[in-house]
Amino acid sequence: MRVLYVSQYFVSADQPGGVRHWQHTQALRRAGHDVHVVTSYVQHKERTIPERYQGRKIVRDHEDGLTIWRTYATPGYGRDLRSRLSNYTSFATWAALAMLRVRRPDVIVASSPALPAATAAALVARLRKVPFVFEARDLWSDSAKAMGLITNPRVLGLARRMERFCYRSASHVIALTEGIRDGIVDEGVNPGKVSLITNGIDLDVIGDAEPEPAAAPVPADAVVAMYVGAHGTYSSLETVLDAAELLRDRDDIRVVLVGGGDRKAGLVDDARRRGLANVAFVDPVPKRDVPRWLARAQVCLLPYQALEFFGGALPNKAFDYLAAGRPLLVAAPEGELTRLVRDVDAGVCVPPEDPQAMAAAVRALADDPARRAGMGERGRDAAHRRFDRRALAARFVRIVEGVGRV
Repeated sequence: MRVLYVSQYFVSADQPGGVRHWQHTQALRRAGHDVHVVTSYVQHKERTIPERYQGRKIVRDHEDGLTIWRTYATPGYGRDLRSRLSNYTSFATWAALAMLRVRRPDVIVASSPALPAATAAALVARLRKVPFVFEARDLWSDSAKAMGLITNPRVLGLARRMERFCYRSASHVIALTEGIRDGIVDEGVNPGKVSLITNGIDLDVIGDAEPEPAAAPVPADAVVAMYVGAHGTYSSLETVLDAAELLRDRDDIRVVLVGGGDRKAGLVDDARRRGLANVAFVDPVPKRDVPRWLARAQVCLLPYQALEFFGGALPNKAFDYLAAGRPLLVAAPEGELTRLVRDVDAGVCVPPEDPQAMAAAVRALADDPARRAGMGERGRDAAHRRFDRRALAARFVRIVEGVGRV
């Protein structure tokens, strides 16, 4: 089959970020399918256009056995609605043109975010009379409203209509979490055409052996509480800095934040202003290098904002932490993530945006290496048994094949 896969944010294992799309397209390729990916060449973390793409709107590349069509989208966007919508809609426009350059596919797959691009993919699927698979990685309009990114009721209404159009157009819908699946079904979608495929651990990327720890900028004997991921909207890294301030008296504990994002510069400035010598910032690292950094951690941090919406979060980094065999310190509303951690006994859950609770949990884990080791082993075992990305990707391939061969 010829599969056309559309995602504005497509990251390979040699780049920073989540590699769910790359894993799924590689699984399709290994199954013998001709895979074309349409994505943006704008560097999402930096909001910039690489020099090789300057002045070009659509570029065709061949990488890792895939044909990748990279397109223009407006760079330099921030958290404001105008620049975000410009970025989303410009990508959707150029992505649609790139989709039409691909010889008629057997199936089109699109992932949200971003929703405008998924809507464009659904429209192209209708135009070319091919089946459409929609992967919902969030309930886009709900998340935008909850985060305060969109407050205009007309824009929210349009987003809701686009979501419903994607659901109705899809031969099959893939949900990232149970909460997303339930939200889709609540929209009137037949439960029989909605499948749950969570994030998972990437054994093809991380391997089975314990890696050599990265050289973190901290004392060699320090107990490290580490966060690896985007320094952006969802994670309450301000809470982590507040907790670090409460941990100043512990010379044996360090906080390390690995990654980049639009809020990183402000966090670095805040830590410097407070004189937080126990906090170290590290630039983003490729996915393949994440295990080395987590091997240097004794505690892995997952801080969220105190919004009920985040009770449905089950982020990719949680599975990286589990696979590393390190205890998770989850600061999030009660929901899927806290249930998973408690069911497996793979870490500690504290209320979100509560620096006192976070600092107390870090102290307790720092002082109990045996407890840390037990939590880490239980988490790693559960990740291998329940969340092997290879098995999850194989399920994805079966869904796409079933739709494309009807």
